[in-house]
Amino acid sequence: MPKFMVAKSMLIGENLTGEKNGLCTLYKSEQAGRRISVVEAPGWHEHSIQQTPENIKEEIIRSVLLCPPGPHTLLLVIPVKTLSEEPIGEINAAEMHMELLSEHAWKHTIVLFTCDEGVEEPAIRKHIHSAEKILDKCGGRSHVLQRSACESPTQISELFQKIDSLVEENREDFFIPQAYYELIQQKTQEVFGATEIRQRRGSLQKDPPNLNKHKGDSEEKKESEEAAKRSEDASKITMDFTQFVLILMGAFGALLGSVAGAESGVRGSFIGVVFGIFVGVLVAIFVMYIYTHIYSKQTTQSRPTS
Repeated sequence: MPKFMVAKSMLIGENLTGEKNGLCTLYKSEQAGRRISVVEAPGWHEHSIQQTPENIKEEIIRSVLLCPPGPHTLLLVIPVKTLSEEPIGEINAAEMHMELLSEHAWKHTIVLFTCDEGVEEPAIRKHIHSAEKILDKCGGRSHVLQRSACESPTQISELFQKIDSLVEENREDFFIPQAYYELIQQKTQEVFGATEIRQRRGSLQKDPPNLNKHKGDSEEKKESEEAAKRSEDASKITMDFTQFVLILMGAFGALLGSVAGAESGVRGSFIGVVFGIFVGVLVAIFVMYIYTHIYSKQTTQSRPTS
């Protein structure tokens, strides 16, 4: 069944004429209070997309622009021939030509098997089975349209019911060409990106970061390190001074003890040295205690408060 007969059957018009637009044809009609537009795209090569001329491919892509904002349903017409003819090549070619419209096209596609009078049921079943791959892509949506539909509108009525179900399933969304789809995605990302930036700016204005907090943390850390260093230096100084005082007082005590015990001979001198060292160490410890107490008090008073 030629595509013109498909359009004529759908729009039920004996004297139906279309508006040519390039290699495409636009048919319009009004039925049951609603306006219907059917765009007929040019036919492609039956067995290979490589053998389809480039201008035909361009017209296939352009055909979806003739019913703005876009078609609700794409009818992929596959003619059913005799049982002896193998349909695989033609079905594969149909799949490749549909890919010109992008993968999104399958969401809006119904495979329409058309056949002339006299085509037997086994041939129709064979074509449907051979088209299993593309039927999976379009959710199993298909319809068989015979030439007798021109006289009997039953099959056309059923086709419109399937179209209405598809439109409802897609929430009345229409097919958007790939170029427009990519443009919409780009603009959406730009809008949402700008919105996110504005939200972040608003957040910064509402609750600006406390830069002084980091500065304060840094100063506190620096002061803590300086205090630890001062404490370490003080401990080192105290230790060095303690050793010096102990040695000095021990030596001084030994000297005094040896002089004092010298009157009793060598033994007395030895005892005097030991006693002198002992007394000298005790005096050194007392002096160091006084010194450490005074130094610690001065350090505490000179430390800055926060």
